Amino acid sequence: MRIPRLLALAAVLALAGALAGPALAADDDCPACAGYLRHQPLTEPRTHPSMGGQLAVTLTSRLTETTIGGRPALSQVYNGQFPGPTLVVSPGDTMRVHLRNRLNPDYLPYGASSEDPAPIFPGQPYAGFTQPLGNLTNLHVHGMHVSPKSPSDNVLLSIKPGEDYRYRYEIPANHPSGLFWYHPHRHEYTDQQVGAGQAGMIIVRGGLDDVPGVGDLRERLLVFQNIEVKDGAATSSQYQTPEHRLITINGQVQPRIDLRPGETQRWRIANASSERFLSLEPMGGVELRRLAIDGNTLDRPERITRIWLSPGQRVEVLVRAGAEPGSFALVQQRFNQRPTPYGKQPRVTVATIRVAGAAQEPQPFPRVLRETPQRDLMAPGTEIVRTRKVVFTQAPPKFFINNKRFMDHAGHAMGAVFDVKVGTVEEWTLENASPEWHNFHIHVNDFQVVARNGEPVRGQPQWFDSIAIRPGHTVTLRLPFDDFDGTWVFHCHVLVHEDHGMMALVQATK
Repeated sequence: MRIPRLLALAAVLALAGALAGPALAADDDCPACAGYLRHQPLTEPRTHPSMGGQLAVTLTSRLTETTIGGRPALSQVYNGQFPGPTLVVSPGDTMRVHLRNRLNPDYLPYGASSEDPAPIFPGQPYAGFTQPLGNLTNLHVHGMHVSPKSPSDNVLLSIKPGEDYRYRYEIPANHPSGLFWYHPHRHEYTDQQVGAGQAGMIIVRGGLDDVPGVGDLRERLLVFQNIEVKDGAATSSQYQTPEHRLITINGQVQPRIDLRPGETQRWRIANASSERFLSLEPMGGVELRRLAIDGNTLDRPERITRIWLSPGQRVEVLVRAGAEPGSFALVQQRFNQRPTPYGKQPRVTVATIRVAGAAQEPQPFPRVLRETPQRDLMAPGTEIVRTRKVVFTQAPPKFFINNKRFMDHAGHAMGAVFDVKVGTVEEWTLENASPEWHNFHIHVNDFQVVARNGEPVRGQPQWFDSIAIRPGHTVTLRLPFDDFDGTWVFHCHVLVHEDHGMMALVQATK
């Protein structure tokens, strides 16, 4: 089936959805929300928990009808779900994922045709293409500290349409607890597949689950995705400027999140979009305490007024409602990602926080979150075996790390190679020498940020697996290469940049 027939089907489905069910409307600050079902209670993805130390799940990647904002849409998703199911495991578990690539070989991605206008960067693979693209895939467990070797987190695999692959992840007994996620990582097609909705969460039990005042609270999962629906097909093509693109939460448009006056909830929040930076701010009604970043539990809660997440990042927060009932917008603030119309993200309401019902006695926030403090690579005695500089540059549609471009799977050069030794710590300074924001993400091991623009970071240690870099700025980090040898990658998690070369190899030996 080729895309014109798919789009015709999508149009019929969309019309049927518009004629059925509750009335649909739009917010004044969200032109893209017109025609979608809004203000519905927040729902969450299905979960698959491990039992007896084992989790076995099948993920089928397929172009299929799913539901976005109460309306049918065609998209490349896992198991027909937008987002995919949540996998729940514990440290020491074995997680098996049977990945089935059923992407249609005849599908032209993004609902596009060769007559469509080119998106942001002329010359990128999906601009003016004349042949099917984007049907090769694989799987990455983002943020997980597991082996990079097959059948574990090897992102250099290429799984063809019609093929299956059985992943097996041995989760270490000391694996951090928290929120992680999975998504495709087949170079050149990562942006289009993640942007179309192929993403799901991984929760590793323990840690905060056992902290009084956290683990006994009502828990919410909020998966943010940035999507464009064009002619009934979900895309990440960026044919329109950001005000015409949806920011969804768990596949819903502007859902309603309910709290009682005085109630405290634990929210796990993920930015699973392909490129959008999130700067989320509640317009009253609640106060926030940050508990964890990228699956790294803090020593003690931090008071915050906004939630900042670059693409791929996750955060856990306590949200405590005030005593007064009311409805309060959760707003994505304006953000200039790049100096083009496609990079000027507007202020938009993404959800409504409703405080209503019988009041609860407010609980005090916990003072301590960990029995033992976080590892601190700034402590005296830390041996740094090597320092490096990592420079991000671009000449769209080409993107570079240290003036080298990561190329395709057809035997071309694979970009910069960083040789490291297992059991050592290195210090890297990341420099963004380009006019737009980038986001450094490394596989297998997290890192500690120790300086920004040369100024040491104060306070409790800051551990991440992804970090934003402002144009013209530097970030210095220390990376421990623990446990695993093999080959993995680091890259910009603005995925269109990764697909166009902003990625490099790490080769670790014992």
